[in-house]
Amino acid sequence: METIVSPSKECPSGSDKPITLDAAVRYLLERGDESARRAWIVDALATFPPDELLPFLKSEAERNLYIDPNISLCLAETLVAAGEMAGRPDHQALGLMQIGEVYRETGRFHESVATLDEAGALFLAHGNEVGWARTRTGWVWSSHRLGNGEAALEAVAHAYDILAAHGLWIRAAAFDLNAGWVCYELGNYEQALSHYKRAQDAYELLGASGEWGIAGTKMNTAILLGELGDFQTALHLHEESRQYFALHGQTIHVLKQEHNIALIYSAQGHYTRALHHHAAVVAEYDRAGREYNAGVVALIMVECYLSLNRNMEALELAEELIARFERLRTPNEAAKARFFSALAHARLGSLERALGLLDEVTQAFVAGGLGSRLALVALQRATFHLEDENWPAAAEEAERAGALLAERGLVIRKAQADLVRARAALNLNDNETAAQFAEAALLTAQERDVRWLAHEGQHILGGVARARGDLPAALDAYDRAVTSIEQLQSALAIELRTHFLADKLRVYEDAIAASLALAMPERAFGYLERAKSRALVDYLASNLEVQIRARVSTNQELVETLARLREEHNWFYNRLYGVQLDADEKGGARRDEGETWRAAIREREKQIARILERLSLDRTEGLTVLVPDAGESAALPCLAVGTVLLEYYLTDDTGAIFVVAPTGLAVVPLAARPRDIRRLLHQWQLNLAATAAAIRSGGPLDGLGRNARGILAALHRALIAPVAMHLAGYARLVIVPYGPTHAVPFHALYDGARYLLEEIEVSVCPSSKLLALCAARPRRSAQSALVVAYSDTGRLPAVIAEARAVAALLPGECLVEDEATRAAVIAAAPRHAVIHLAAHGEARVDNPTFAHLRLADGQLSMMDIFNLDLHGTLVTLSACETGRSVVAGGDELIGLSRGFLYAGASTLVQSLWRGSTRRSGRGIRRVPRSARRSVRCLPRRASIRTTGRHSNSSVIAAPWRG
Repeated sequence: METIVSPSKECPSGSDKPITLDAAVRYLLERGDESARRAWIVDALATFPPDELLPFLKSEAERNLYIDPNISLCLAETLVAAGEMAGRPDHQALGLMQIGEVYRETGRFHESVATLDEAGALFLAHGNEVGWARTRTGWVWSSHRLGNGEAALEAVAHAYDILAAHGLWIRAAAFDLNAGWVCYELGNYEQALSHYKRAQDAYELLGASGEWGIAGTKMNTAILLGELGDFQTALHLHEESRQYFALHGQTIHVLKQEHNIALIYSAQGHYTRALHHHAAVVAEYDRAGREYNAGVVALIMVECYLSLNRNMEALELAEELIARFERLRTPNEAAKARFFSALAHARLGSLERALGLLDEVTQAFVAGGLGSRLALVALQRATFHLEDENWPAAAEEAERAGALLAERGLVIRKAQADLVRARAALNLNDNETAAQFAEAALLTAQERDVRWLAHEGQHILGGVARARGDLPAALDAYDRAVTSIEQLQSALAIELRTHFLADKLRVYEDAIAASLALAMPERAFGYLERAKSRALVDYLASNLEVQIRARVSTNQELVETLARLREEHNWFYNRLYGVQLDADEKGGARRDEGETWRAAIREREKQIARILERLSLDRTEGLTVLVPDAGESAALPCLAVGTVLLEYYLTDDTGAIFVVAPTGLAVVPLAARPRDIRRLLHQWQLNLAATAAAIRSGGPLDGLGRNARGILAALHRALIAPVAMHLAGYARLVIVPYGPTHAVPFHALYDGARYLLEEIEVSVCPSSKLLALCAARPRRSAQSALVVAYSDTGRLPAVIAEARAVAALLPGECLVEDEATRAAVIAAAPRHAVIHLAAHGEARVDNPTFAHLRLADGQLSMMDIFNLDLHGTLVTLSACETGRSVVAGGDELIGLSRGFLYAGASTLVQSLWRGSTRRSGRGIRRVPRSARRSVRCLPRRASIRTTGRHSNSSVIAAPWRG
């Protein structure tokens, strides 16, 4: 029971009623500042006996440690001062110890060690070795975080014996928990389990008073079991301890358990669940000001990004965390962040930088005694050797890493090392060894339910079968690998799928090659389609929601923050755009200010992207899309009469064209090498840039025109001539590009006499699967049009005349200049079957998520486009580069095209490159566009025709056939 007393005139309650210690402490916490605290202590010591006040402050400080560390710190500091005033050094030391615990819990490890040493010294100065031993519980943890774990364990080995000798089993068990954690971090798993077992036994003997400790022991044991690959037991223990912490209001430990559970999801390859949980936990830690804890969770997010091939995002976050942990002076975590940074650099092609970082990481892990982490570094070096095709070095390093990992019982990581050894052996023509290690890894994947290991093992077994000349067995293995990949991909949120296949395309390539070698072209075509634009196809097939809106109160806060960031981003972008114009006019004036704005834009884009990811994960967590079955993957697209389809396929060394016609399927090898096609496209881009510069400066164009026609003729010979005979007699051509051929201006390819568009109606589609999906979309019966034009404050005056000309041809609404706002377009778009947008556009190939059209009140961005409600609409984007997209892993196109298809459009008419402008006395006007349009999806919905062969001929959209 709380002590109740009648207050004196100085009593902190300020009333004449009897008060409790609890009420007095609440009064203290409401005041809070230093001077008020000292006055409160004087009054409290005069009101309450020290033997009641000081223990109460101590117990309340301990109770709040995992509820609100700020309250715990305030009470602990009050206890130190009160103990000093009351002449009670024992309670002064207890207060210092609690302050050290708060610093430990909040990631201030240097301060924690110093304060706990101060408390320990004060205990010893008064002959209290038990007090000193108690300080070592948190001191061991904090010392390890500073890279001194092994030495710290040796220095305090007898602390447990002191606590046990005095029967302080709760304190002894708490020491075991922390010592066990340090052993776990050092890779001494058996020793860690021994500590946890002893702690568990002690807590169980204590009955109800030991329940909290039992929950903590389960949590730590589960973390260790998860590392050892026993995921089911680990999840069970995590859930049990989470329930206990939630029941008792231990909010910080609940967050830790959310993080730990997400860690299991990540290890199993359930990346959507993992990122969903981690993002929420990071936000809560940030809200609570727990910077260290948020950083530890973000480290796992980096690893998830790497698994999803989102390498640039992984690198950016890893670099942020390196800076954070260095500022917090936690070398072990900084080294872990550097390790992930090395992986990201290697994925992005900076192998030398990656190797340098691994050297730094190795030194840090050695200094911190992190043996298991050193094994992971060895495994990563083996992977680098593999990518560098240094097969003997890869095998040797993988063998060393495997031995270290097996010694510690890290079976999942050991299976990764086995796969590296298998891949190296296969390339060294040691088929037996390759099969042995691949099968061992597959067995681990099956036993531990780790799906992300399976596809690599099956792929290697397919390579072994092919090396032995057994192509049917090889194709079966490749098919199992593809199925395994698609099972993983189907559990990802749509937005997480765009880069997922980037490091897995070799599986599909080998399956296609084996199918063609076995004279199974339809099966090869099926694998090609399964490797193309799967995120886009899955979305359209499943009719998933991508609109950005709040679903719970926390999301509402995110949506509001998103709106603010977008306004700031738009403001800075408009300012930067003005600076660029000034630079053109004045020779680069205000460059420094422009750099400031660029930095502000980058920062807002980073914040916007992270909020969009959180909203996406909240929307699609747990989503599953069915994996294509064999029948679906072999199906050819149904084409209208008079239509032929060309689907291109390129690897690093070879290429082919799949020709799909109503009569069947043919496969035509490409005579041109893929690198030659890439070289021609590079020359084409250089020609476009030179032409734009010549137009701006009024320079000659004839030579550039001849060069352009020469490049277009070479591309025609490489990409169209091999299948020319297959096009005869057809009125419409659908082209499905692949890889670099997405940048080919197919409509403008030149045979020396005519452009391709003059011979046949041409349209382009990201994948043949998309044809049927777009055809199935419901369409509006009314053929009205929405015409929108914004001249960008007069910089593009021709768009107004363009809009009025289009509006005269098509009935509907016309929004020009100040009327052309984002809100007006979003509101009007659902009412119309045709939309024509004429404005300034940017593809943002540096960050295609921020591709946009500029309207009167800012950018019509990808976010706005996702929120459009289109119904089989024909959309014309009369703006620069609107058809230009970034091609991500798995041939996913990221750009404005994707946004409009997500929103419901069936047909897009777009520009493949920038519209040139030239200055005159009347300002800036557009140069007429010619053959620069690209139609995506349904060839039946729209076509492009030209009035002549010359580069300045106009482009006219043919009537839209319903």
